[in-house]
Amino acid sequence: MEQKNKVTVKINGQEYSIIGAEPKEYLLKVSSFVDDKMETIAKANKKLSTSMIAVLTCINIADQYIKAKGCLDEREKEIRQPQQEIMELEKHIETLHSELNEKDRAYSELEKKIEEIGTDQQEDEQTGLLKKELLEKEDDLEKAQALINDLQNKLFANQIKLVETTNELDECIRKSDFLKK
Repeated sequence: MEQKNKVTVKINGQEYSIIGAEPKEYLLKVSSFVDDKMETIAKANKKLSTSMIAVLTCINIADQYIKAKGCLDEREKEIRQPQQEIMELEKHIETLHSELNEKDRAYSELEKKIEEIGTDQQEDEQTGLLKKELLEKEDDLEKAQALINDLQNKLFANQIKLVETTNELDECIRKSDFLKK
């Protein structure tokens, strides 16, 4: 069973007992935050009743919370997008690696066929065709390798974007935490 902490705090000149599972320091920090907000609103308009001050304080805190939550949600969305792109690029790279391996096998087979071809004229014609096919396969291999390199560069760029977005999210959270103080 969770241990409950109890503290007595003063908010807007009245004492309240607060019980919570959080540490006492945290409970004091929260009550201090509420007291500061109520004091600011009370000083701005001395004609407000305690209940009106409390309602306006709740509205202001809710406004801050909703804005911070929106910022957090936006940052989380920005983080998920590059992660999804990275996963898709990794799948595509895996597919290209498979194709490259397949082309390597075909290339090896063509090389073996070229070695097996003898010196007579018919074999020379076959050799020419196989060499042409081999050059095409080599060209395909180069294109596949260039595509893989390009995708790896995009993956790296998305990872950088993910780090930047994570840093922005951390900054937003720090700002939100600062606003709560």
